[in-house]
Amino acid sequence: QQRQPEIMNTPTQPTLFLGMINDAGIAKIVAQCLAYHGFTVIDHSLDTLTFRYPNLLARLRVQAQKLLGNPHAKRDYIIAQKQHQIAATLAQHPHYDYALFIRSDIYPEHFLRKIKQKSRQMVNYQWDGMNRFAAAQSQIALFDRFYAFDPNDIAQNPQLLPATSFYFDHLPPAQTTCPSIYFLGAHRQDRIAPIVRFCQHAGQAGWPLNFQIARDGAQNIEAHYPVNNIQFHNGISYQQNLEYARSSAILADFIISTHKGLSLRTFEAIGYRKKLITTNAEVQKYDFYHPSNIFIWDGKTLDGLDQFIATPYQEIDPAIREKYSFGNWIRYVLNIHPHQPITLPKP
Repeated sequence: QQRQPEIMNTPTQPTLFLGMINDAGIAKIVAQCLAYHGFTVIDHSLDTLTFRYPNLLARLRVQAQKLLGNPHAKRDYIIAQKQHQIAATLAQHPHYDYALFIRSDIYPEHFLRKIKQKSRQMVNYQWDGMNRFAAAQSQIALFDRFYAFDPNDIAQNPQLLPATSFYFDHLPPAQTTCPSIYFLGAHRQDRIAPIVRFCQHAGQAGWPLNFQIARDGAQNIEAHYPVNNIQFHNGISYQQNLEYARSSAILADFIISTHKGLSLRTFEAIGYRKKLITTNAEVQKYDFYHPSNIFIWDGKTLDGLDQFIATPYQEIDPAIREKYSFGNWIRYVLNIHPHQPITLPKP
């Protein structure tokens, strides 16, 4: 049975402007969850999932920019094309109760200023490392509150506020229908070795895997992974990702070197009561950590993994699990009471 939505303490449903990039359709899931929690959502996410080039010349120009070293050429083109559409719709909504941005750096400053003028409060959650995107650093002062998920970023900049990511709590309870270990990620040079090592051991141990690696524009990446238990693809929707995660027995998480924050995969494991194998040792500093549920792997030694997989999942404190739900997260970042504050450990 699907949970009943919460009733917010407002006479009417508050309006919320949503701005984020809709990679793999994730913004649509965010919008659904916001509506479930009582918001009227004005979704202005930038949709890469359904985007089509207007002509062959535009496509070729973007491909040329990628070859010249801009991996975000398609995203930059979409944003440029959508600016006039976004500006045209501003007149349709004279006021927003809230404006929520996730990765505000994908929007130009003049647009953020327009939304702030129309909003009672405007916040941003930067769910990637601050140092990866120079625009994010320059935008902090534009927001009423600016949240980051990496403890190192918080320590270096007192203007930032702490927040983790979340799990989507508008879905029915998860059920394990497949005994596999599930991983979804893009091809990244700094995690090839541990992924290959893990897959080799899994093959020898007979562990069923559902490892999905996105090519992310790279060519011939199969040659980097000399194993036969990985599937390669050009993109999986976030809805499909959730279905895989919710039906699998164990989730796997291989970090990249650009930040120390916890991935969405970590919180999917919490919310959907899944065991987690992760190479991010920072996870042991958080209040939800339990060694029966989370195995911190050094990416090299396989000792202890067999025992971990055989160990039953241990229920965590319901209040802690609720703390990392989307419902608590949105109340926390918008400062709507009641909520549980979300903190980050010291780096």
